[in-house]
Amino acid sequence: HEMVVRGTDGGGLSAHCKVHVEVLDVNDNVPEIALTSISASIPEDAPPRTVVALFRVRDRDSGDNGRTECAIDGELPFSLTPTFDNYYELRTEAALDRERTPEYNITITAVDWGTPRLSSQENISVQISDV
Repeated sequence: HEMVVRGTDGGGLSAHCKVHVEVLDVNDNVPEIALTSISASIPEDAPPRTVVALFRVRDRDSGDNGRTECAIDGELPFSLTPTFDNYYELRTEAALDRERTPEYNITITAVDWGTPRLSSQENISVQISDV
């Protein structure tokens, strides 16, 4: 913000100056995960790299406070692929076997780069259908 400040003394003399105020962002917003599309069921013979879900991460802060990164919790046969404009694809990473694991509960964690680092999570449940 810019403003002009004028000071006048009792004798009628005055002076003015420009004041520039820069407002710094505080890391006060957690990243938001918004699911765009999701497949609730995937066949067990789905090839690796099959898209399971598409989601977007948004953080209303600016600068590093608004930069985010995403990860999947645990050792699961899924991976995250960044696409564009903070969109990510959740994809299968390996062959699936319904008889061994009929359902996966996947936790996606989004973390910002601010100080302190803030995070949020989204849980996705994916059923594996029999072939």
